[in-house]
Amino acid sequence: MKIANLLWSAAAAILLVLPPYYLLSAPNNGGQSALLRTVNSYLKSAYAHDHRKAYRLISTRDRQIKSEDLYIQEKGPFSGFTLTVAGKLAEMIEVRPIGATENDATTKVNFNIKLPDANSLSALLLDWDQDKLNALPKPRQKEILDAIDAQRRAGKLKFIEGEEELTLVKENGLWRVVFDWAAGLRVQYDAIVPQNEAIEATPLNSETSVRANELFTIIYRVRNSSQETVATRIVHRVEPPELRQHLDLVECALLLPVKLKPGEDREFSSTYMVRGDLPDGSKQVKVTYDFQVEK
Repeated sequence: MKIANLLWSAAAAILLVLPPYYLLSAPNNGGQSALLRTVNSYLKSAYAHDHRKAYRLISTRDRQIKSEDLYIQEKGPFSGFTLTVAGKLAEMIEVRPIGATENDATTKVNFNIKLPDANSLSALLLDWDQDKLNALPKPRQKEILDAIDAQRRAGKLKFIEGEEELTLVKENGLWRVVFDWAAGLRVQYDAIVPQNEAIEATPLNSETSVRANELFTIIYRVRNSSQETVATRIVHRVEPPELRQHLDLVECALLLPVKLKPGEDREFSSTYMVRGDLPDGSKQVKVTYDFQVEK
């Protein structure tokens, strides 16, 4: 992650001689308080998968590269009770600033973060299956929320701690998070289907731009236009081939065969992450789903 750079000024130059922690915690520094509010708001929104709210805290330059709909699709939004419980956990996030570094018009903020280990609650939360969680009756939903509160009071709720950074920029007096997607890796999507088979497949979006260590999701709409049930799976192709090892496939719904009934139309998603060891100068990669029909 990364945080923000403040505009250079005489006042900022004076602040730079102070210890980094003072820069972020001075009680009368309203600008820095606003910066940290943006950091906290973005982290909590992103953790809760409230990506519509998180998107509003992203810089204008980045929003010109990636639309709100594409951002939300790539991140996988929560809704209903799933969003409620994730939001509850997000409010437990603790951020302790370490320091800030100014560079031209941006400010990079380093901080320690402590956040609930969502995976440790998988059993209680039905493996975070949205359909199952959102379908729970209200009394059961309340029991789950109460159980989380009870774990926290008893000191049994597990947390993860680490050091992160965000880069921010000030726009019209408001701090916004910078990812610099324009300088990121351009990822293009394509599909190949058998010529003599009745499988249609199209990516919902043709391309995106991502930075190293950023998770993103690709969604393909697949249709069986034949009169028979077919089973299909994909062969995952990456071009240029030398970049394949730098693109981690985190999860894919089509690596194993899936059956489609006649006329059935379904969406399948895959999640990727560009590794931090991406070679310098890498600007573009193409991901192609080569659909195979199982006999």
